[in-house]
Amino acid sequence: MPPKSAVPKYTIRVGLIWLVPSVSLLLGCFHLIPLLLAALLTPLEVPKIRAKLFGNRAKKLLPCLRVPALLRLSVLWLLQVWFIILWRASSPEVSDAGAAAAMGVIGDGIANLATDEVLQRISVVLPCAGEGQYALNTVRAVYESMPANILHEIIVVDDGSEPPLAESFLTRDVVNVYKVTIIRHAQTVGLIGAKKDGSDAATGDIVVFFDCHVAPQPGWHESFLRLIGENYRRIVTPVITDLDVGTWQQRGGNQGQAKCYLTWDADFKWFTSDDPYVPILSGGLLGISKRWWNETGGYDVEMVGWGGENLDQSLRSWLCGGEIMMAQDSFVAHMWRSSRDTRTKAHYKVQPGAAARNRLRAAVAWFGDFSQKLSSFPGLQYERRNADGTPWYGNLDNILEVKTRLGCKSFAWFMNRFKHVYEDGGLIPAETFRIERDGGRCLTYEGGAGTSPDGKGTAVLRPCSSSDERQRWHGANKDLSQSGKSCCSGLRAWNTDQCINGASGGKVTTFVCDISGKLLQQAWRFDPSGQLQKQGRGGFMQSTECIVTTPGDEQLEVQRCPSSISWKKEDVQEPVEAKLYREALMDLHLA
Repeated sequence: MPPKSAVPKYTIRVGLIWLVPSVSLLLGCFHLIPLLLAALLTPLEVPKIRAKLFGNRAKKLLPCLRVPALLRLSVLWLLQVWFIILWRASSPEVSDAGAAAAMGVIGDGIANLATDEVLQRISVVLPCAGEGQYALNTVRAVYESMPANILHEIIVVDDGSEPPLAESFLTRDVVNVYKVTIIRHAQTVGLIGAKKDGSDAATGDIVVFFDCHVAPQPGWHESFLRLIGENYRRIVTPVITDLDVGTWQQRGGNQGQAKCYLTWDADFKWFTSDDPYVPILSGGLLGISKRWWNETGGYDVEMVGWGGENLDQSLRSWLCGGEIMMAQDSFVAHMWRSSRDTRTKAHYKVQPGAAARNRLRAAVAWFGDFSQKLSSFPGLQYERRNADGTPWYGNLDNILEVKTRLGCKSFAWFMNRFKHVYEDGGLIPAETFRIERDGGRCLTYEGGAGTSPDGKGTAVLRPCSSSDERQRWHGANKDLSQSGKSCCSGLRAWNTDQCINGASGGKVTTFVCDISGKLLQQAWRFDPSGQLQKQGRGGFMQSTECIVTTPGDEQLEVQRCPSSISWKKEDVQEPVEAKLYREALMDLHLA
């Protein structure tokens, strides 16, 4: 006979009953329900206690005793774990952790995105290339806009300025007074490299990037500290206002911009919305915790010069467990470059093609299956290859490593997160179509695919062609007359940033789409009666204005709507982006 165990058989069984509550207590996930379930089952599994409670009729009174003990234990464990999961999902103390987990974040700190250490030291990084006096003005404005105990350091990255800033405007006295550290590049490496070197050298809790021609307004830092302190994975951007370079003062009050969205040609556009969340950063003005900067890998080291780093940083933050918010009461006056004002002229050169390459790197890395959409924009040269067959935009392994390490979400998830932009704004149209006039002539956008160089365009009548994508249109911009503010209140030329704006000089005029639906000039629709009709204010009033052709010369004008049918909606198709998005939402169980 085998030797008897020194531990009684039922002691082992009781230990297994209490296994889940004990482990959950050790892990800090203790909950009352699993404990009560264990307490209820314990007397049933110990014969002496069971006999005292139920006598010889225990098996009749308790059908659960008729199944094997191991099965009873398995059911118990399942119930105990299930209650713990439900509690963790609904507990307000772990709501931030649940949100992070839902975004696929892995690693430590998920249970509490508010850092244990109080974030109170700010390092300001200023990339300066040929800024001269503006560098000194910016340093002084930053220093005077915030308390000395909060400003940890100002890191000026002198990106190839001649003469060097340390020998001209940022002398030793300036450095000592304004807490300045200078990093010198003998040759200009570009904005991205300068910002990366500055942030890597920063030792503050929060790294703030400003352009080298700004004037932060007093108190701007307060919301940065609060918002990033609540969630170290949160990037914060201020409201960017206008700077008078003559006085170095903010002008136009606190009117400014903070939010951008991403377009299919890997570009970005300004927009407004009622919520504080920012889909895409505009670029140069933002704050990020040093910890999140390190976890996300900073900037793509393969990007050069200027442009595209804002797309990559925005997507790697949103998709990998972070978020971006605007500080609605933080204002930074910024010098906007203008060809009409020589004082704003840049004194550095950007390598030709660098911005397009950078943008393409960000798009291909994060678009996933949607990358095939990039072939719709010839300017991006998505399919171009080097002589050895490799993509001209380079190897993406460094970005893909971040995606794998942080368990990042898909681009479809991002668009669904900002459905008020991509669905309601008309960027994922359910259909595209031709707008046809009698005689086989179609309304044709005269510009190319992608972003209009000057922000505007025109459309004319040309012979209809099924292969001409410039003849395809779709609904766009929010319809504010709808209770849900869904699409659409305007008409957009497919694969462009242009919406119908009216008619002038015998042509339909277009302008950059206002996806918010607030620009009344873009309130044009294809009416079921066959008219290109202007909508009344907010869509509530019927307008009598339509786009029509004049007799004989086929000029396009805005006139009183005719009684006869003017236009036909032809060749309706589902675009590739809508098909991919629909399939992706089904895979994500969001459809």
